[in-house]
Amino acid sequence: MRMLAVVVSFLVLLGACSAKPTPSSTSQARPFSTAKLTILQPMSGTTIDGKDVEVKLSLVGGTVTMITTRNIKPNIGHIHLRLDGTTITILGSLDDHIPNVRSGQHVLEAEFVASDHLPFARDILAAVTFTAK
Repeated sequence: MRMLAVVVSFLVLLGACSAKPTPSSTSQARPFSTAKLTILQPMSGTTIDGKDVEVKLSLVGGTVTMITTRNIKPNIGHIHLRLDGTTITILGSLDDHIPNVRSGQHVLEAEFVASDHLPFARDILAAVTFTAK
């Protein structure tokens, strides 16, 4: 009987740990940021000679920090930079250099996220497409 109680307790605990919050409860718990993020370079539709890509961003109404914390504030966070859907870096600034980009068409995304690396209640996302020669 004692073994059965241990097994049941374990299964209940396992279920609680794997449960995902509903989207509505997650968005209510997240702060809303009014920041606006723009990718200035590379410009969408451009062709870049070479394998290195210089990235320049503009963030209005937000502050980029290197500090990771659960004490999140609505307009303070990090920038996650993704190339073709894969996060390639987490920025503490608005400029970056991406080396060795393969030839072809690419999608570059920048996302301003809270200081705990999770999105704000409203995604702050910018994207461009470019071609590397």
